[in-house]
Amino acid sequence: MSKVYISFLGTNDYLPCTYFKDSREMENVRFVQQATLEFFCRGWTGKDRITVFSTEDAFRKNWLDDGHKDKDTRGIKKCMGLENCIKKLNLLPVLKRVPIPEGKSEQEIWEIFQIVLEELKPEDEVIFDITHAFRSIPMLAIVILNYSKVMKNITIGGIYYGAFEVLGSIFEAEKISMEKRRVPILDLTLFDQLMEWGIAIDRFSVAGDAAMVSKLANQSVKPILSESKGRDKAADTIRKIAKNLSDFSKAMVTCRGHDISSIAGKLKEHVNTFESLELVQPFKPIFNRIKNQMNDFSGDSIMDGIQAARWCLDHNLIQQGYTILQETLLSYFILKIKHDQENQKYREIAGQAVTIYLKKIDRAKWKKASADNEQITLKLLDAYKGQDELIKIFRNISNDRNDLNHAGHNTNPMRPEAFRKKLSEMLARIETCLADGS
Repeated sequence: MSKVYISFLGTNDYLPCTYFKDSREMENVRFVQQATLEFFCRGWTGKDRITVFSTEDAFRKNWLDDGHKDKDTRGIKKCMGLENCIKKLNLLPVLKRVPIPEGKSEQEIWEIFQIVLEELKPEDEVIFDITHAFRSIPMLAIVILNYSKVMKNITIGGIYYGAFEVLGSIFEAEKISMEKRRVPILDLTLFDQLMEWGIAIDRFSVAGDAAMVSKLANQSVKPILSESKGRDKAADTIRKIAKNLSDFSKAMVTCRGHDISSIAGKLKEHVNTFESLELVQPFKPIFNRIKNQMNDFSGDSIMDGIQAARWCLDHNLIQQGYTILQETLLSYFILKIKHDQENQKYREIAGQAVTIYLKKIDRAKWKKASADNEQITLKLLDAYKGQDELIKIFRNISNDRNDLNHAGHNTNPMRPEAFRKKLSEMLARIETCLADGS
């Protein structure tokens, strides 16, 4: 993995000033790139890169020396260009100036996109000085960086902006003495992290995939926390939430029905403590989306199983939804006779008893598990009375689940879109039955 510094060079005759960031400052420099390179790239190696993009006009005026005219004499103004200013820093990374078009048309903007993209290598860690990016370049650069995260697996080490406008206009800034001409360098990296967290939480909310949340949480989460004494505790809470989300996602995908209530409970517990976390304000609504998704899990194994099946439906995990729903109904039937819902023998008998009940099978023709446990079977059959709607739904789920599990290699396989519709309908009917107490 290499580090790369990228920046755009403009055409203005930049005014010397002092740039500062926290306790660091650099006096009497024309180009903000001198400061951001000194502050954030000192210590880089010869394997790393410094890349400056410029138009031909910016190349002549600011990359090379003496590119401007003196306002008073109209003669050549003696001043060092950015190339030599960077070389004076004696940094080890390779320095490269890359020409780009003006960006005055859609075609030129696409050319800039491709040029910048080609300069980013797989696994690069990018420091971006956005100060002199002009016209549509700031938006374009952010798009390129996020595109490259996906296509080239780059990471963002920092995004910085020299806020020269704090001095007012150029005319006003010229009147300020050099000692007082101080410009802060703003760290905009948090906005990139806000975008990443937004995408990660959305991915979980829409698709049930918590991998990106876990990745971000296992990186440093402190930048998204407000300054407070409880930062370490808050960071630990976010990491616990991320782990719970990952566990929850895995439980759903692999149909770990007996784990759902406990994992959802832990997740709700940690999400509820989230209210006391001092996050940077825009992050709170993002995390609240997790809380909203967990609200319907109550800790009751049956109702949580139904909610899990609905969660699967909402997240397009159709096969998992059928499996969890049917197994939850089995648990419901077994609990009706006050037996252990996790006992595999009882689950097998409960399934057989559904067939016995619907087909009114004579005792002499019962299958082995039911026949060998006659009293349990009779208890179940008695419990099924008045549960006809749930029993029929259970049988329908069995048929559809077989169709899914055998990949449609059966007589009259159902159309893909029909599974979602039927699962939604069965969930609604089950919820009605359970609400009515039938």
